Amino acid sequence: MEKEKGQRFLTKKRKAILERLRALFLSEIKLDRPYWETEEELALYEEIFGQRILWKWQSVLKELSLLRWQPPEGDLLDWGCGPGVAARSFCRWAQEKKFKVSSCFFWDRSPIAMEYAAALLRKEFPRIQARVVDRNRIPQKFILLISHLLGELNDQGLEELLEIAQRASAILWVEPGTKSISKKLGKLRESLKEKYWVVAPCLHQQKCGLIEDEKNWCHFFASVPREIFHDPFWGQTQDVMGIDLSSAAYSYLVMDSRQIHKPSAELFRIVGTIRRSKGYSSFWCCQATGELCLRKYLHRHNAWLSQPLKKGKAFSTLAKNLGEDPPLCIPLKSPEQSLESIKKGAFNPERPSGEDRVQV
Repeated sequence: MEKEKGQRFLTKKRKAILERLRALFLSEIKLDRPYWETEEELALYEEIFGQRILWKWQSVLKELSLLRWQPPEGDLLDWGCGPGVAARSFCRWAQEKKFKVSSCFFWDRSPIAMEYAAALLRKEFPRIQARVVDRNRIPQKFILLISHLLGELNDQGLEELLEIAQRASAILWVEPGTKSISKKLGKLRESLKEKYWVVAPCLHQQKCGLIEDEKNWCHFFASVPREIFHDPFWGQTQDVMGIDLSSAAYSYLVMDSRQIHKPSAELFRIVGTIRRSKGYSSFWCCQATGELCLRKYLHRHNAWLSQPLKKGKAFSTLAKNLGEDPPLCIPLKSPEQSLESIKKGAFNPERPSGEDRVQV
């Protein structure tokens, strides 16, 4: 059958490239050479894996907006940049929120990746200087962006990254939502918070309550564009790669060298999956007080939980306690709702519809 004009599809060659890349990522082999051997491979990575990483960054940045976090002034440094998804995501968010970004520096062990990432950023943001940086000539003041690196770094690489992180004015770190990676990121949080203020996902500065938990871990689910479920290209990709398009799990850490204001004690973070049962839902709550607890909410008192959300639907993991007898809570949709409107009862959430399991 002839392909429609402009329709994407996977050739045998592209399938082979994807399968090779995915096998490397899943094996967590610490390579001493770049993953990408050609620009074609890098472009294909950007088209598929890069999109899934983009959804994760978009979700993280939305959560930062809910907290009213404003990044410090300085350049961006996208370390281990790959095709530069992290930097472009941040620049879009900064442009929308009117935060200034003058320069963006890229480093990757792949020269092809650095040039590719810089070219894409220049094309989308011609007013932002995009530069390839030498690892020994890091800018003096910078916001560090790290994306999907923990599974690739050996001990020496991690030590080098942490040395650079200690010089940043802020750190935004996004990783896959696997148990092993999340636990590693949680341990790094404990060492970094000696110098940095934890912004997110934690709403507190205490030790993470999930680090020692053998069964549970800190992870979230990105909002996935609904149109991909009707795109034959993504359907073919799902079959070839064996991935669940509706689930883009991630873990993340945002830290600031400045001590920012403490969130309201009524706020908490919904961690992991919301599990529905007859008449109630339960999920892990990471409180602004530092307490971590598994809580149960009756549907008759929490209308937003009475029907499940569709997988991939936009959903905030930042929520507010509205009462204890009976337990009441609501996820936040805007910074304004996190302040006065909820107190005044002005927030009337939609009743979502969807499937049996709510993923956030």
